Amino acid sequence: MDKGKKERDKAEKEKAEYEEGLKKTLTPVIFGIIAGVICYSIFVFTPYNVSENGVAIDNLDNGVVPDNLLNLFEDKDTPLSENVTVTKESTDKWLIKDEGNKNSYIIKKNLEKMSIYATPISTDWLLIAILIVMLQKFAYPMMHTSLEGPKDWIYISFMTLFCWFMSFTLLLSVLF
Repeated sequence: MDKGKKERDKAEKEKAEYEEGLKKTLTPVIFGIIAGVICYSIFVFTPYNVSENGVAIDNLDNGVVPDNLLNLFEDKDTPLSENVTVTKESTDKWLIKDEGNKNSYIIKKNLEKMSIYATPISTDWLLIAILIVMLQKFAYPMMHTSLEGPKDWIYISFMTLFCWFMSFTLLLSVLF
């Protein structure tokens, strides 16, 4: 009878360790995906929108930035320099490289609008991911999971940042 109790205790301990390991793995994965979706949402919901009939698509196809787009960039306090190249990437997508200001913009034709996105070159995205890592400090006690030193935090940080990077990159590849 004593042997049966020891086996049950051992099995319960193994099950508890397994559940805690799952929590320590799945939680940073979920938080990383959430961080990627947040970054993508911020990026996607901040384009410049122009009605299609106001943009001379032929000009873009020929490598020329139309005057109304130049005015739009000036209105948004991001004027284009004189050294601008326009490259047609597909039937509904163009890349504007502003060598003078070291900026790039992607113009994508949607149903009725032209959306202009600045290329996602920013450290703010990583800041969001790091903040999500720090939020987990409060999430684990709520899940009654103990973190045992720096090894756990390095693992959690790596998993969160990896999942953030992968989800943000995959979502951006869908857009572009």
